[in-house]
Amino acid sequence: MAKEPKDKKSKVLEVLKKEYPFESLLLGLLGSLVLVLGIYIFEGRHLTIRWTDLWIFATALRVNIFAIIVMLIGVAALFVALSPFFFPGLKEMRRVSWPKKQTMYEHTARVFGFVILLGLMFMIYDLVLRPIFEILYDMGV
Repeated sequence: MAKEPKDKKSKVLEVLKKEYPFESLLLGLLGSLVLVLGIYIFEGRHLTIRWTDLWIFATALRVNIFAIIVMLIGVAALFVALSPFFFPGLKEMRRVSWPKKQTMYEHTARVFGFVILLGLMFMIYDLVLRPIFEILYDMGV
């Protein structure tokens, strides 16, 4: 008698729940919002600070410095929130066997050669087919 498969759970969600708790995702969201807020304050068109009684908002330069500090806090929060996603990948990058310099040159030359050949082929198609299509358009087809 065959066993019925149990409900399969996504392995990606399991990894995210174990290694990247909800707090880091919330920190990433809040960090991006703080970054956008800092950009809006710095830009000054969409969001302006009108409460100038405090010494920090007394001049436009001080408002811009405040906006830069807010943006740096947002970038730092994003870095802290997203770094656990990238550190395992950096460990894997150390284990990769990278090709030699000569092999890289050969592969790069092949790619550029193919791109140039493909571009020339499309130019020839265009030169050949353009008069034919112009004749068809003039005929009203």
